[in-house]
Amino acid sequence: MPGAPRLTVAVISAGAVGTAVGEALARAGHAVTAAVARSDASRARAALRLPQARLTDAESAARDAELIILAVPDPELPGVVEQIAPHVGPGRIIVHVAGSRGRAVLDPVALTGALTIAAHPAMTFAGSAEDTDRLAGCPWGVTVGDELSRTVAELLISELGGRAIPIPEASRPLYHAAMAHGSNHLGAVVADAVELLAGAIGEGADATARDQAAALLGPLLEASLDNALKWGPRALTGPAARDDAGTVAKHLEVIGGELPHAAPAYRALSRRIAEMKGSTDVLRELGDRPHGAD
Repeated sequence: MPGAPRLTVAVISAGAVGTAVGEALARAGHAVTAAVARSDASRARAALRLPQARLTDAESAARDAELIILAVPDPELPGVVEQIAPHVGPGRIIVHVAGSRGRAVLDPVALTGALTIAAHPAMTFAGSAEDTDRLAGCPWGVTVGDELSRTVAELLISELGGRAIPIPEASRPLYHAAMAHGSNHLGAVVADAVELLAGAIGEGADATARDQAAALLGPLLEASLDNALKWGPRALTGPAARDDAGTVAKHLEVIGGELPHAAPAYRALSRRIAEMKGSTDVLRELGDRPHGAD
């Protein structure tokens, strides 16, 4: 049972990430007293999962809270920081959760004496209550400017069941690119694979065929991801890894016939695997000269 709330919290805004973080902080015993919700979906989400929070504007939310969570789309973050800067000061904690931005974007509020933290949860969010549960055990990419901020970030994240992993300010774009490449691009590949497999299972790729495709792929994907995280390129398998150029060519042919927009991704990823494994026949099939060839 959470103890007495220790910090008053404002969530700007109550999208999928902001709501999950706010709800997790409430579970940890903090008081989420204000939230900004600009869409009908956000207002409904806040009413359900942040019931103690009054819905207000960014300035009012920032004025009254000790801990301010900035969970707006990355391009909007600088403008929101400027918007709330006149309403914060010493003793306040400002945390943004944008993956692509470091701590420097918070300089306008840091100049007021507020403590500033960039803390990005390395998790995908669907806007459901399960998002909050997934924060337990979630690593966070954290960028700070001093030891006090680092200590506060680690304490807050540990309260949510997560762990802080330091990311240098200059490395923040590369950090975010790696996360997007590993997560977002994986999602696109999986979606294409499900659609292709559903087409192989049954005519029209109906809902039943998609469910069966997901059931077939699920264990394979989980094992592949686990092995890749443990072993890196050594875990790569399949026709491109074993230099089976004929199978790669056949795959490109059937994918091009079934789902043409997926073929370029298959070609590019087969090339990358062939480069990692030194699969010279596959590289020739794809029209590339193997590295070191005359």
